[in-house]
Amino acid sequence: MNGNQLKLFMMSLMLLDHLAILLPLQFGDPIHMVTRCVAVFFAFMAVEGFHYTRSRKNYLLRLYGWAVIMFIGNTLINTLIIKDPMYFSHNNIFLTLAVGVTILSLIDFAKRVKKPVVKIVTTIVTIILTLAVCLGLIPAEGGLVVIPFMLLSYFFRDNAKKRDLSYMILAIPLLIMPLLGLPDYSFEMIKMQLSGNPEFLFILVIPFIHLYNGSKGSSNPAFKYLFYVFYPAHLWIITLVNFYLHHS
Repeated sequence: MNGNQLKLFMMSLMLLDHLAILLPLQFGDPIHMVTRCVAVFFAFMAVEGFHYTRSRKNYLLRLYGWAVIMFIGNTLINTLIIKDPMYFSHNNIFLTLAVGVTILSLIDFAKRVKKPVVKIVTTIVTIILTLAVCLGLIPAEGGLVVIPFMLLSYFFRDNAKKRDLSYMILAIPLLIMPLLGLPDYSFEMIKMQLSGNPEFLFILVIPFIHLYNGSKGSSNPAFKYLFYVFYPAHLWIITLVNFYLHHS
């Protein structure tokens, strides 16, 4: 399957995940679990975009530009319409992808630059930025999973076996962390914790990555900007519908 076909499928999963707030509660956790592959798939495609784009500068500007649009839209909806923190719209995967591509750009620059001092400074900045996102100091959606995933996808891009193995290794601490400090380790307690913290299930993306044939698909601008438009539009609509359903 080409990139556009897989993006369309992932967008349908993303829509299902965000619609879960409008469905009965018992559907929420199962849907949330099976859709953990969505954000990392778009992160994988961002790494591919970084590799293939003719202008990394324009690619970064586009990601940061849409991150700003998403932030402005969230702010306007939250302050002018909703005004209830319980229903606020906070999502902004554009910012996470933009920061991730920035980190990849710094790594690529550090690999190419000749001056040792510049190489060292760039490497330090890269490490600080990566840690800031992973530790939540920069409020990037899903940064704890998405940024390490992008790094692994970048470093092991030419070796599928090592890439897949690195993903599974990353999943181990994400599986263990929710289980630390539990009052007991009964089956029900473990099940509850993992269903509420299913980030380790990002590894469900692996089969979809193997379906990717390396082709972008149609070069029609409609496909190029479909995700950029669909992502904020569907979130804002769902946010407003959810708010009005509970305040009617």
